[in-house]
Amino acid sequence: MIIVFDVGGTKTRVAGSLDGKEFIGEPKVYDTPQNFEDGMQELGKVVKEILNGEKIDAIIGGAPGPLNKQKTELSRAPNLVKWAWKPLREELQKIAGDGQVILENDTALVALGEATNGTGKGHKIVAYMTVSTGVGGARIVNGKIDQNALGFEPGHQVINFDGPNCTGCGVNGHLESYVSGRDIEFRYKMKPYEIADPKVWDELARYLSCGVNNTLIHWSPDILVIGGSMMKRVGIPLDSVKQYVKQFTKILPETPLIELASLGDWGGLYGGLELYRQSKGQ
Repeated sequence: MIIVFDVGGTKTRVAGSLDGKEFIGEPKVYDTPQNFEDGMQELGKVVKEILNGEKIDAIIGGAPGPLNKQKTELSRAPNLVKWAWKPLREELQKIAGDGQVILENDTALVALGEATNGTGKGHKIVAYMTVSTGVGGARIVNGKIDQNALGFEPGHQVINFDGPNCTGCGVNGHLESYVSGRDIEFRYKMKPYEIADPKVWDELARYLSCGVNNTLIHWSPDILVIGGSMMKRVGIPLDSVKQYVKQFTKILPETPLIELASLGDWGGLYGGLELYRQSKGQ
């Protein structure tokens, strides 16, 4: 059986597949333990439940932060600080036994899922951004995660030198410090979904559009797909983001498509299955 997982700063999602295309039943979802050892123990328990006696052929999953060059552990984990520099791949191999282990950044897997099975399907170059607890993103070219040296971190682009301190990394003026759920809660002293003032959401759309503009200019995609909990019904209005982007993005002959993600909470799991198929040359 193929096991795919997506460890997020808040929730972890796990699913099994026999054919590498469809999940067996509904994916399992649970609160991500803040402690690494507890996280590995809980993941192993859930995987065992899904296997139901089957053997693991491969385990593929996303980790919440930039990985080291060997892709064996997290070099930073802003939302799960006790997971950084821990033997993640080694512990996954213990769960997998003789099975294959593939570890990737969680947002890159969601991007891959959206590019091959979601909103970005059919487009050659897909940029993806997630605006959630933190802000992340990745670029997909011809259905594959684009080459990179140290990962993609569009949430940590500077949009204002004198801006607020980013709670994820401690540097001022990052896009994430303006629009992430964690930083909004810190700044407004309430959960984002509790904010009812439309002026606040319009201001957040304006800040996000700065990051979107930069992403379009740097990555030159056919389409930019935006997902994450901050882009839901109570959240940053996409139409407002598009309108602000039109004011910024004048250098390009046309503004690339900007659309919402469509795979919801399962984007990373679909991305995991796609990465497995690619590893087998399928």
